[in-house]
Amino acid sequence: MKDLIPCEAARDDLQRWLASGNGPLTVSVGEKEGTLLIALEKTSSVDYLYRTSITEDGSISCDNSLLFCGVYDGENQSLYLAKDAQTIFTRGPVSLVTEAGGSMMEDICGKINRRVEDILANDKSNLPVQEVTGWQAAYSLEYYQKYGAREKAVQMLFEGHAPDGAFHSGYAMEELPEGAFLAWLQDPEGFIQTTAETYIKSNPERFLLQFLKSEALLAEYQALAGNTGSPIHRMKAITDAINISGAKMVNVTVQKDGEELTFKMDAGRMKGHQTCYSTYYIPAADRRRFEQVFGRNAGFKAEDVIRITYGRNTIYEAPPAQEESMAESAGPVMGGMM
Repeated sequence: MKDLIPCEAARDDLQRWLASGNGPLTVSVGEKEGTLLIALEKTSSVDYLYRTSITEDGSISCDNSLLFCGVYDGENQSLYLAKDAQTIFTRGPVSLVTEAGGSMMEDICGKINRRVEDILANDKSNLPVQEVTGWQAAYSLEYYQKYGAREKAVQMLFEGHAPDGAFHSGYAMEELPEGAFLAWLQDPEGFIQTTAETYIKSNPERFLLQFLKSEALLAEYQALAGNTGSPIHRMKAITDAINISGAKMVNVTVQKDGEELTFKMDAGRMKGHQTCYSTYYIPAADRRRFEQVFGRNAGFKAEDVIRITYGRNTIYEAPPAQEESMAESAGPVMGGMM
């Protein structure tokens, strides 16, 4: 079944027709065209709505076919229209319906996911299994705990948001099954509860894996966020400073191996998490100077950077502890191009 949109009848004649279900209803959709609506009983309280085109004189052709356009729930006086049929009800001089909601498929899935989360209550002990036994799941968990959680934690730190540590259900439909929608119409609460329970019973190890990965991510993030002396925090500070400044080219001052040097650098290449900044993005003249001081194969790291300027403004300065440490070992200072 196509996805449906809940709507309300905007005209009394449409509401009367929906309630009675007697005969077809002609709807004008343009100066020379119209649509014939037909209601066919699906159950004692539910009608399926179909449409077919008619000519200016109101006639139909043997070549016409009936196209599904919606569902009417007589017991609750609720109308649901297929997305591609909405224009039929809104194109005339006076709209036949007012849209009252979004996708029914998304709405039902959202309610199922919230019910799953309520049942589990963010506690993995509420799952029917407490151990990952499948080899694929076990391998996925081991890899994530060793590598994936830290990579994700670093990414989230740079993006400026923290993991919430909560379980999030991922129930979804590719299409709205006819049987499921009818069951929902008949007993919305019962359908949501039964579907949520079935979803949990069908995916216990998958959900346990999700819980364990979430715990690993939260632990990695908290450790990373708490270690403010980590070079990653300096990389983030550099990234934030460049993003705020909007700079394309900056002047970078580094101290390493007892030497200090200032040079120009492509600002974009200093953003993000990098083990080492490449000298490839230093303009040729400054790169030669860099190689003369630090060697041809040398790069530089975030902890080597003591200052970044853009124009006449200093947009980044190393934390005081780093500057003091560098000052103790610094030798001759060599100026750079400003």
